[in-house]
Amino acid sequence: MKTLRLLGAAALPFALCCGCSSMSNTDQGILGGGAVGAGTGAIIGHATGHTGAGALIGAGVGAVTGGLIGNAEDKREQKTQEAIAAAQAQQQIGLTDIVQMTQQHVSDPVIISQIRSSHSVYQLSAQDTIWLKQNGVSDAVITEMMATARYPRRVYTAAPVYGEPVYVVEPPPPPVVGVGVGFRGRF
Repeated sequence: MKTLRLLGAAALPFALCCGCSSMSNTDQGILGGGAVGAGTGAIIGHATGHTGAGALIGAGVGAVTGGLIGNAEDKREQKTQEAIAAAQAQQQIGLTDIVQMTQQHVSDPVIISQIRSSHSVYQLSAQDTIWLKQNGVSDAVITEMMATARYPRRVYTAAPVYGEPVYVVEPPPPPVVGVGVGFRGRF
């Protein structure tokens, strides 16, 4: 019965600390590994008559091991995020690309689709807009380019199991529609 209590006491902090989303994998590994190591060390130490020493040694070994494993996971996640950012940066379509597609008579829906699928985000200045118009870019394409700065393009990635991560991009918001209020009365 006492062993069951020790195991429960060791498992409770592990369960509580490993669910925190604000903690890095390294922090979760240190806390979780330390808790499991302390519980295991206390159980083994209790059998040999050294419960306190076993718990202390187990906590130290567990924390170091958990920290190393968590740190490796943090580094892997960072590399994945850097690879995603690099891939998205390569897909960006520049202003000159838009002008070239326009001058090659690519239709507006195709250009807009290309803008959306490439995850390009534009912060057009007044000079950029004038330059685009001078080079024949339609209002619809310029409007879509300006819209990319207004709505967030969140990219969600699932853990890559068999290679490539999965991307889900929010669709652009619907066009803004104004509603007026009328006044009826006698003049």
